[in-house]
Amino acid sequence: MDHCFDATPTRVGWGVSALDPLRPVAEARHRTRVWVQERRQLAESADSVELAVGELCANAVRHGGGLAGLELVLGAGQRFAPPSLRVVVLDREPARVPRLPVSSDPLAEGGRGLRLVEAVSRRWGWHRAGCGEKSVWCTFPV
Repeated sequence: MDHCFDATPTRVGWGVSALDPLRPVAEARHRTRVWVQERRQLAESADSVELAVGELCANAVRHGGGLAGLELVLGAGQRFAPPSLRVVVLDREPARVPRLPVSSDPLAEGGRGLRLVEAVSRRWGWHRAGCGEKSVWCTFPV
């Protein structure tokens, strides 16, 4: 008997127009926290996911020409791919490449965001998304 299962990811996302225009980073963090807490398999990752969303969204606002959107994709496991959560943040500056700082001044007020994302997630990366946008993402094991 052929056993098939639905591996379609669970996806939720918000365009910048759906977020509080005065506090888009806080709104993105809050919506993420609520969505993650509704999924028991993500409970252990809730703090790390919220931290990563906050850092990536803050970078989009500060360095990426503005936050364009946020997407959370919960992928079901498959034969060679374990289940995972992918956080995707869109910004409006595709030419500006996100980079890890070479060294960090312990007294600096900034420059640690991507290092934090790197530390709490399985991996992170970016690509140009077209239409004048860039996608910065990170993944978490489920």
